Amino acid sequence: MSAQPPATTDALAVLDNGPRDRLAAIADVLIPAAHGMPSAADVLTDDRLAFVLRARPDLIEPLRAALRPELGEDPQRRLDALASEAVNLGALQLVIVAGYYTDKGVRDLIGYPGQMAIEVKSWLYPPYLEEGLIDAVLARGPVWRDPTTGKRAVVEGAPRTYEERTWSTTASTAAEGGNDGDDGA
Repeated sequence: MSAQPPATTDALAVLDNGPRDRLAAIADVLIPAAHGMPSAADVLTDDRLAFVLRARPDLIEPLRAALRPELGEDPQRRLDALASEAVNLGALQLVIVAGYYTDKGVRDLIGYPGQMAIEVKSWLYPPYLEEGLIDAVLARGPVWRDPTTGKRAVVEGAPRTYEERTWSTTASTAAEGGNDGDDGA
């Protein structure tokens, strides 16, 4: 039987004044108040922190590690020390940024209403595909940072055009007739 992650309320209880003060100091360095926007330290309340950790309980332990006292109290020195701990640094940054940008006040200030449902008509071929606007992105290939290594992840054999993604053009890429629904019968 696998161990369950600790409950979010327990995680908040473990973050007593020391770690919370460290988190606020780092949040203020990463997202300071500027141009009418609040600092992340002002926004990252217990409610915001609980919201993020409920959504991502896998961040609790790396956050605790990033806030451990032996890294000192200076926020910049802590960030520099965490540069060699990609998982812990990534969790710390994600908690701060997620807490900041999911706050209603911040969303209102930047004019972002949140996710909205948009009707998609799957049977229509979008003009941006016809014009090839997405081909340069596909040619670049998938790009993201692997959170375990902190390095760019690489996917071998990824399709390089929209056409490669959606239509098989040779018999060698599909058993019977590609993915157009025609099985040759």
